Amino acid sequence: MDDVLFLAAHVADAEELIISSKALWNVDVVFDNQTLCTFLIKKNYRFLLFDFEAGSTYPPDILQTVFETRPCLPVFLLSRQHCYFIERVAAACPQITGCFGIPYHFEELYTRVTECIPYTDMPYYKSRIDSDLYTDLQGTSTSMQTVRNFILDVAKETDNVLLYGESGSGKEVAAALIHKYSANKSGAYLTINSRCINDSLAESILFGSCKGAFTGAVEQDGLIAQAHDGTLFLDEIETLSLDLQAKLLRVLETHEFYKVGGKKKHRSNFRLICATNQDLPEMIDAGAFRADLFYRINVFHINMPPLRRHKNDIELLASEYLKTKNKKLSSDALKLLQAHSWPGNIRELFHCLQRAVVYAKASPIIYPQYIDI
Repeated sequence: MDDVLFLAAHVADAEELIISSKALWNVDVVFDNQTLCTFLIKKNYRFLLFDFEAGSTYPPDILQTVFETRPCLPVFLLSRQHCYFIERVAAACPQITGCFGIPYHFEELYTRVTECIPYTDMPYYKSRIDSDLYTDLQGTSTSMQTVRNFILDVAKETDNVLLYGESGSGKEVAAALIHKYSANKSGAYLTINSRCINDSLAESILFGSCKGAFTGAVEQDGLIAQAHDGTLFLDEIETLSLDLQAKLLRVLETHEFYKVGGKKKHRSNFRLICATNQDLPEMIDAGAFRADLFYRINVFHINMPPLRRHKNDIELLASEYLKTKNKKLSSDALKLLQAHSWPGNIRELFHCLQRAVVYAKASPIIYPQYIDI
């Protein structure tokens, strides 16, 4: 039986839900929205029913605290006044899974809830320690919670994904997690930085080659064939030549291709995830990127937040890293880290901590003098 938390505005609403759901849910009720997070910490609820009219504190502020406490907890809004403001709150928060008016028919509520969160094997309900979403993509800020929810949402789909973000912001980590939680997770996950593809060999690397197709050519499969029933991640997609962009577009349209020097048509059922740190629409205007390819790869997209936009995660990121080195961060050192702009993002932070560990030698505490920024 699932544990459900209900923030209720009226005793009658709470009693009605408890009676209607007693064979299906174990419902805990709270009436004061300020104490909501105390309940969330004590028990791993499957979802939260949030009456917008309960409690005296501004509901969006409480929701923000809820998302910081349980970032991937599905939340359903309830209200007797179905107004535009509540719709805007729901639309602005990816964590809001659905909205219901009061009064409601329990059968309708139960059906909608089970339709929205049927994936019991997904990490919505795992603890932070158990979930790879938290060990691989750390941070409790709203921006990082949004990224994790995006990963879970698009992992259920099969369409192409485009990840925007500065260097070091975690695009490759996000791509790997999308594959890890997808239906084709048992298939291959192949990654390549498009900038590293030599122009003369690019086509054979992607599509494969037949023996004798060019000097030194051997019979081999390319990345697209190897990614059959799996995922191909192309980083820095903007560096592909226009000619190669056109050939990639044809593969995405038909999932069919020819090896270099070959006449036999091959087929590969793969999912493409691309990443870029450039403004692709701007590149399209400049004639440096194909618009038709952009529309093919931009089915789902997200901007990976730079570290300067979620500096409140620095303490967690640093402490988790230093924990593996049996060291801790002093408060003054933390202030120094939080004052930096981090143009290299999380990668730069970890490199900075790596140097600090070396400079600190036997000291169990990382002090400001060990921080080299």
